[in-house]
Parts: sequence; C-alpha cells; structure tokens
Amino acid sequence: MEYLGHYDAENGREQLLKEHLDHVSLLAAQFASVFDAEELGEITGRHHDIGKYSAQFQAYLRGERSSGGDHSTGGAQILYQKRQPLLCLAAWAIAGHHGGLPDFGGEFDGEGSATFCGRMKKKLPDFAAWQEDECGPIALSHMPSTLQSPDIYQLQFFTRMLFSCLVDADFLDTEDFYQSCLPEAQQTAGERSRHGFDALATLKDRFDEDVRTRFFDESGKRYPEPINAHRREILRACLREGDEGAERLYRLTVPTGGGKTIASLGFALHRAVRAGSDVRRIIYVIPYTSIIEQNARVFQDFLGKKNVVVHYANASYDDEREDGRRQRLATENWDAPLIVTTNVQFFSSLYASRTSQCRKLHNIAHSLIIFDEAQMIPLGFLKPCVTAIRTLIEHYGCTAVLCTATQPALGPFFGDRGIAIKELCPHIEAQFAFFSRVTFDVRPQRCTPEYLAQEIAQKPQVLVVVNSKRMARQLYETMPEREGTFHLSTNLCAVHRTRVIDEIRTRLKNHQTCRVISTSLIEAGVDIDFPLVYRELTGLDSILQAAGRCNREGKRPREDSIVTVFRMEGSRMLFELDRRGKVADSILDRYAARLSHPDAVDAYFKELYDLSGEKALDKKEILKLCNQKMPPLKTIDQKFQLIDDKSVPVFIPFDEEAKSLLEQLKARQSVGSRALLRRAGVYTVGVPSDFDNKRVTPFQRLFEAGAIVPLWENSTALYVLVDMSLYDETALGLKMDIPDGQAVVF
Repeated sequence: MEYLGHYDAENGREQLLKEHLDHVSLLAAQFASVFDAEELGEITGRHHDIGKYSAQFQAYLRGERSSGGDHSTGGAQILYQKRQPLLCLAAWAIAGHHGGLPDFGGEFDGEGSATFCGRMKKKLPDFAAWQEDECGPIALSHMPSTLQSPDIYQLQFFTRMLFSCLVDADFLDTEDFYQSCLPEAQQTAGERSRHGFDALATLKDRFDEDVRTRFFDESGKRYPEPINAHRREILRACLREGDEGAERLYRLTVPTGGGKTIASLGFALHRAVRAGSDVRRIIYVIPYTSIIEQNARVFQDFLGKKNVVVHYANASYDDEREDGRRQRLATENWDAPLIVTTNVQFFSSLYASRTSQCRKLHNIAHSLIIFDEAQMIPLGFLKPCVTAIRTLIEHYGCTAVLCTATQPALGPFFGDRGIAIKELCPHIEAQFAFFSRVTFDVRPQRCTPEYLAQEIAQKPQVLVVVNSKRMARQLYETMPEREGTFHLSTNLCAVHRTRVIDEIRTRLKNHQTCRVISTSLIEAGVDIDFPLVYRELTGLDSILQAAGRCNREGKRPREDSIVTVFRMEGSRMLFELDRRGKVADSILDRYAARLSHPDAVDAYFKELYDLSGEKALDKKEILKLCNQKMPPLKTIDQKFQLIDDKSVPVFIPFDEEAKSLLEQLKARQSVGSRALLRRAGVYTVGVPSDFDNKRVTPFQRLFEAGAIVPLWENSTALYVLVDMSLYDETALGLKMDIPDGQAVVF
C-alpha cells in the first residue's frame, strides 16, 4: 500500500509519506549540521510524521474522515522507548512539531496530561505500518560537540535548536509540495520566492564602493570637516578588525553622532566574507520598532532594498511584488543575508516553544549579531538574555557586538566564563571629548508643572521629556501658548506620531517656533536636533539618550546647547524607573560635567545592577526554570515576556487609508486577515486593561461607554474606536479618562 503524506484535494495531487519523510530528514540533517548535530537532525526528520501511517490518518487525507487523530506523538514514542538521552530530545522535538514544545512533565503524569511525559503514555491509532517503509535499527554514533559536557541549560537550548531544524524542514517541504500543485507560472514564482538575495560578498563589495565615495573621497565637499575625520577613524578601525580580528564578543562604544550604524555594518560585512569566516548572515537586534525602519533605510541605501529583511510585529510586505513576497517569506525562518529585528523578537524566540517563533533558530547559528542600543536589554531579563548570547557564542559559532554610546557593564556576566570583550572604537577618551556637544545643568530642587510650562514657553525651540504619559499631557495642557507646541506619546497612533515628528523637523529646519513635550519615545534614535533639551530625572542612559537630541549636528557652541535635568513635583514613577533615577542621582553628583563619559556610564550600570540584586536581573526566574531537571519549555515561553504589556490594541480610524483598511478587515474577518492586521498596527493605540482590582481600567471605561467595539463579533483580536470625539487629532491623541456614566448612543 502507498501511504500519503499530503494530498491536494483540488487537483488530486499526492505526496507519498516516505517521500515527505526522506525530504524532511535530509533538510533537518542539513540544518542541524551547522551545530554538529546532523545525525540527530536526520533521525528527528525521519520519524516526525510516522504517526500518519495509521489507517485513520490515511482515511482523513483521502477525505473519508473528518479527523486524522494525533499523528505527531507516534514518532516521539518510538524514539522515547529507546531510553537514550539524545533520542529523548529528538522525541521531545517531534512531540511539539505541530502544537509547540510542551513542558517535559514527570513520570507520574497520566496519559491525559499535555506534558511530554503524559504524551509518551498516550494510546494512539495503530501506525505499525511505518516499518514497511522504515528499515534498520535506530542508532546514534555521534555526540554533538555542543553537548560534550552539557548542563541542563544547554540541553533545553539544544532541544529548541533541534526543534527549529525539524519545524523549518517540515514547513519547507510541505510548502514545496503545495507549490508544485499550482499552475506552472505560479510554481516558478514560488521557487524564486525562497531565493534571490545577493551574497554577503556582493553586499560587502557594494558597501565598500559606496563608502569610498561617501567618506574616503578627498575631493568631497565635507571631507575636511573634523567630525568626518573622527567618523572615518572609527569606520577604519571597524573595517580593519573585520578583516583581521578573531574574537567572538565585541563592544562598539561610539558617542552619539560618531556613525556607529555604518561602522558596525562595515565590521559585520568584512568579518563575514574574509577567508575562513563561518558567518552565514548578519542580524541587527534593535530595542524599538520606532527606529527599526530608520536603521533599515540606512542599510537599504547601501545594500539595496531587496536584501534587507525587517522582522517585527507590524512589519508588512507587498505580496504582489516578488521582492516583497521573498522578504515576507524570509521573516518566517530568517534565511536571508541581513535581518533587522527587535529585542522582543530575538530573545523571545530563543526562549520560545511555539513553532512559528522557533522555526528561525537554526539560522541564528553562525551569525554575526549586532545588539544596537545594548543598554536597552530589559533589566528584569538581563541574565537570561546575556546567558542566551553567551550560549550562542560558546556553542553555536556566533559573533556578537554590543553597540551603543552608553555601554552596560556586562563584562562580569561574560568574564565568569572566560569570554573577553574587545572594544572596536579607537581612542575612546578622545572620541567622547570631541563629540561632547552639550552642557549639563542639573537642578536639585523640584519644580511644578506650572513653573516649568512658564519657563519653556519663553524658549523658541525646546524639547521636554518626562517620565509618564500623564505628566506629558498635564504639562502640555498647562502651556500658556499652544501655537508651535507639540505633544508626543503612545496615546497617538504610530501614523499620527510620524506626521507630528515630520512637522517638528520642518519647523526646526525653518527656524520656526517648536516646543515639544514628549515621553521617552522620542529618545529611541529619532533623528531630531534641538538647541535646548529638558529631561526629567531618570536613569543615566535615558538622560544621555535625550541629550542626543540636543545639538545633534554639532552646529552650535557647546556652552549654548544646554541639557537641563530637572525633578518634577507630583511625578509618579514605576518602581524600576524610580530606582534608576536614584542611581543616576548619585552619578550626577560624582561626575557632574562628565556625565556622557564611559566611566560615568560604567559606574551607573554597576551600581544599578548591584542595587537591583540578582533576583531583579531575572525577575521571572527563567534561568531557574531552564535548569530544572525536567525543564518546562512551554511555561518558560509563557513567562518570558520582555514587554509586560497589559493593554488591548484599539484601532483608530485616523485617516482615509485607515478607514479603507478597516472596511477590508470587516469584510475579511479572520480569513486571510493576518497581513491586514499587521498593517493595522500603525493605527492602533494600546489601552491599559489590567490595573489593581480596586480600579476601573481605561479599557473598561471605554468599552462600557460604548466608545470601543470588537472588530469582529465574538473576537478580541482588535477593538475599534467608534467615538472619534475621544481622539484629539490636534495634539493629545486618545483620551482614556472619560468620566463614569458617559455613553455613546447610536
């Protein structure tokens, strides 16, 4: 009898199960070979779908039954029964290849349990026919070097990597089969969609040619400028280390304006293509989505738009275009030369259990990973994140660069394993002295919002950054003059914020009045230049980020470019922000005018880590869970939430494009709506939905007043603002503090 792996009912095309297992085993072995686990990858792929040999599943494929039953547990049970530790890891991966990696569980878990141990006791339809196609004993002859002297952490990390190889291989072969069922013209387009990126060597040559023209051409108009001489020095040092260096962990400590984005790209490309390099791709990890597109445009400018794959929650690609389809597919498994992604996407994937997130993991091995604004790794997850970076360096052939003007004090976290950090930036003292473009004014006394509003109203162009949305709104509403005054916070949807920032840039360029009151969102790499900046007391890294928006181009005298650090009466801060502010307070006293110097930053982070304590650096005890004898991988995934965002996205029909998108979403409902929902992200505002039980949340107020409604009936995927009087398009965005009893009547 011929057993089927896939069946396309539309045209009657079949893929034999043995053929599918052969293909997946070859692909999984190829993927796992990158971390010396080829043999185990082959076995995992060979056994992943043998549960499909049951008569029940074959009847399902042929349309004779409505369900095929559980087919992903059978192969896991066969390998688990061998009682070999490595085959147990393969069995764990197989058990999760559809629903995600389960918690391991324990020997007393019953067959009804969703844990791996429970699944190993589950009664399944008879699939013994697999032995008709499968011959020979299951035997392992090779121990992967990654696991030569493993601890529990390494075993659970390896399990995810092996799982990634299986999941990606399974997806790709299934995709190939269904592509083959399409008309010939569409098949050709499908084949091209997984290829077509330029090689890293080609990208390096293109970059070098562009750099020669832009930076090293002595006939260039701006070549003699001192600032460009310093940028060239930093760039040359990075290119030289890329050609010659052998370390696996680097720092690039470049002051604001020193060109770290281009210098780090140059280092990565030169390191990737030199003789003997094992770098397969470059991954940029960036803390905020607000600066991903900005950095991606820089990379696209040098390397070509088609070669830069941007992957974050709201990234969308045009599937009607071949390049767009190719990039969208590459976000699924990161099979591209240059990936630009977020901290959340990168680190969450390394601790994930779901197939969609884990699929890319094997393609991280032997990558060069640049952590831009490395100080933004969340404090509560610092140790799990650093442990993951260290594991990638030690066991998976990765090279990492910690890239920022405000380097976190991470040396001890790597040094305890003998991993040294090498600095890429030459003559740091001189570089920071040259790029120091502001004077700090630290005010010890507290001020009222009314006092500050009166003061900044006298300044033609000024940026004020406060610690909360509540204070940003209060300060804006206190301003005696609204003309030329702007408010920025996440109460504005992303499209609205972008338009406001564009108007701010125009007014600054034209020397018009421009006073901006913002939350910290404007500090995240937004390329904007004010003569004066006021920053409410917070962590030193945030203060220096705000200072980077002052005299950014270095066109004004340092003594006239003032960054004022102030304390606000009535300001309420979260505990961690308050702790950062207290540590910064002590640094402000000690370092005064040298606040941006690396010594001050290093002292700040060391004191912050010491004051926080070990528990605060792993607040969800992720490492403790990872080191359990039977690690609960699904539970780890659920607990590893870098952004503890307890808010509900509310769609704002802000403009005609948003209204058109809303109509498309309503018409599609859940069918084919994933791409539309990603596009909708730039029109949403997060509304808090989880406060103390004694308080009514803003989400509850808006919902009970009828101001927001679900996009689709019986679905909470997205809510829509139907009372647009609550969205202030002139300044404040979504107003959430509506009074009790207010309702919208239709």
